[in-house]
Formats: sequence, structure tokens, C-alpha cells
Amino acid sequence: MTEEFQAIIVGSDISAYAFARELNDEYGIKPIIFSRFSQTVLIDSQIITPYQADTSTDEKTITALLELGEKLKSEAPLQKRFLLANSDNLIVLLAENRQKLEAYYIVPTPALDAIAKVADKQSFETLATAVGMKVPGSFYVHFSEVTKENVNQFLPSSDFVYPLIAKPANSSEYDLLRLNHGFKKVYVITDEKELLDLWHALYDAGFKDKFIVQKFVKGAETALFSITTYVDSKGDVTLLSSAHVLLQEHQPSALGIPCAMITTSYPILFEQVQRFFAALKAQGFNYFGFANFDVKRDEETGEFYFFEVNPRIGRNHFYVTGAGANPMKYLVSDIIEHHPLTRMVTSKKTLYTIIPKFLLLRYIDDPALKKEINALYRQKKVINPTLNKNDNRLKRRIYQYLSMLKQVKKFKTYYPKLTKSGF
Repeated sequence: MTEEFQAIIVGSDISAYAFARELNDEYGIKPIIFSRFSQTVLIDSQIITPYQADTSTDEKTITALLELGEKLKSEAPLQKRFLLANSDNLIVLLAENRQKLEAYYIVPTPALDAIAKVADKQSFETLATAVGMKVPGSFYVHFSEVTKENVNQFLPSSDFVYPLIAKPANSSEYDLLRLNHGFKKVYVITDEKELLDLWHALYDAGFKDKFIVQKFVKGAETALFSITTYVDSKGDVTLLSSAHVLLQEHQPSALGIPCAMITTSYPILFEQVQRFFAALKAQGFNYFGFANFDVKRDEETGEFYFFEVNPRIGRNHFYVTGAGANPMKYLVSDIIEHHPLTRMVTSKKTLYTIIPKFLLLRYIDDPALKKEINALYRQKKVINPTLNKNDNRLKRRIYQYLSMLKQVKKFKTYYPKLTKSGF
């Protein structure tokens, strides 16, 4: 590379560390971790540059980013800098403040209208079905129309058979409410009473956005898939990667987030994703950056259903590196070197896991899948972003292995026994 650059990572969770590791592995830099608190995953790390900031409100976050940008620009006027984040609310916040932030940073996030188009599950459903993607049957409740007197009227039709899935139609509008009031990321609704109890709780908490109720696609957690893409600054898909989910987190704050996956290529799904972004571009939306799709295969029909697309890379994006393509290389080549790479479809098979082997195998009842997991361990084709040979101080190793073992307690508390549905 002919120019120096630096990345500022907003956040401090496992995805922030994965960003840092990907950049450090590929370019040898020590990215700046911009956060209020330092989580266990960052303890004693030698590949990051910590920067503590008050991120308690959106306004304070932007003010602190501008102050940091001014400082960095005065120290290195010719250095290029870009921002990375991996939560729906932060992606929206950066896009909303793009004009101010671009005085100091490159902001590789989609335009606000593109974020709204794909992140809202109702408009996503419209676009997805138009390009041939299957989406579960859905029922939407607009809480701006809900009153204390009519809240009990918002029920799906009789062809919605319980159990049903309930979740926000737009996660960025819901995240703060969820954290402040203890709501779950996703709800599994077993009967009408549970659904109405949720509606009353959301109404009482002042929720004004949309909630979605979806038909349950039959299948366990091992019927789930993740697709990660990079759409370059010209609007072209240059990276496609996918993984077969083995197990998800089950504590309410992280419910539905994978913790173990096997990277596998699904060309039929990649074709649909490319059509999705081509249609988005044809409609005049400027989508630029990473995206992550959640997909499930119906165990009875074998058909794939797309649940949603997140306008960000996803917490477990390090699986893409395990599949054979460091996602930061596609970003940096595009926004720093101004030479977008040609399209890459990953195909390397690797086990991505942030939990111990014995815990993972406890929740796998498919003999063939269990055999494949054991084979990948024997072949040393297993990755965990936090276990890094280039960031390997003893104190750090101890903390990261202890963190993995804490997962045992979490699963014992929230998912003590494997179930057919995964709930």
C-alpha cells in the first residue's frame, strides 16, 4: 500500500475484536477501539489501540468521534481513516451524521434511505419476494396506531398457527428500548395470551415503531444459515460467504445470535442475494458496505426462507476469514486503495466456534454433523477470533478460555436441554 490508514472501531464486543484482528492480520495495524467500556474480549490485547469515550448518548458519541477525528488529523494530516461499527443503531447514527464525520473519516455505511429500505422487515419482504426470495408469512403491528383501548385487536389471522416468532420490524428503533426495559431480541410466542401480553408491555413502554409476527419455519437451529456480503462503492457485490449454523446463543440479550457455524458455500442462495442488490441498485438506492442475511431451510419442504438482512457485517463475521476471504481486504481495497476487488465466493470449509468443543457436541444430535465437527477438529480447521496467535499473552489466553467456559453456565441457565425447535 502506498498510503497509511487507520480504522476506528466503534464498540467493544467480539465483533469489534474480530474487526481489529482482521485488520491486524492483513495490514499489521493496531486499530483504535472507540468505546465507553472495555469488555473481556479486549483484555490485555496487543493488537488494538484503546480510546475511552463517553458514548452514553448518540449526541455524545458523535461529539467524541469528531474530537478524536480532529486530534488524529492534526497528528497525521495525510492519513486516511475510516469508521467501523456493527450494531443497527450505530450504523444508522453514522449514516445520519455522515456529512459531519466525513471531515475526518470515510464512513463505509449505506445511505440512510438504503438502510431504511433493507432494515425494515416489511419493505425487505416486498423487495425480497419481488426477486424470488421466499419470506415467511408475516403480520405487522404499527404501534403508532395502537391505543390502550384497541391493543387487543392486533392479532394475526387464523392461518397463523402457534408457535409464532415476534420481533421488531426495525432493530435500530428497538435496541435502546430493549436495553432499558429488558425486552428480548426475539420472542417465541406459544399462544394468543403471550402475544397480547407482549403488545401490552410494548405499548406501556412507549414503543411506537412496527413489530412483526412471523410464521414459524419448521426446523432446529441446524436448519439456519448466515450469508455475509460486501457491496462496493459502485454498488456491486464483491464478496459472498455463507455458513451453516450449528448452535445459537440463548440468553435473552443475545437470543438468536450464532455461536458455532460451519462455513459452506450455497450458490443458489448467493444468486438470490445478487438479484436482491441488483434490484436495490436499479431502484436508485445507494447501498454501500457490508450486509448479513438470516436464512432458514424448512425441514419438511427443503425450501430456504429469508428472514431479514442486517445493514452491517454481523457479530460472527470472522467466519468469512475462515472461509477464505478476509472481509477487511475487500473494504480497504475499495475505500483506501480505490481498486475494488473482483467478486469472491468463498468455499473453504472451517468450523467457527466461540464455545468449547464438549459444549457444542452436547447440542448436536445428528450423527453425520457430529462426525463432521470431530473431523474438522482433527484437521485443525477450527477458528475462534479471540484465540489469536499474534495476541497471545498469558493473561489474555486465560481470560479468553475462561470466557469460553462461562458459556457452559449460560447454556445450563437458558437452554439446558436440546429441543427440536431450538427454543
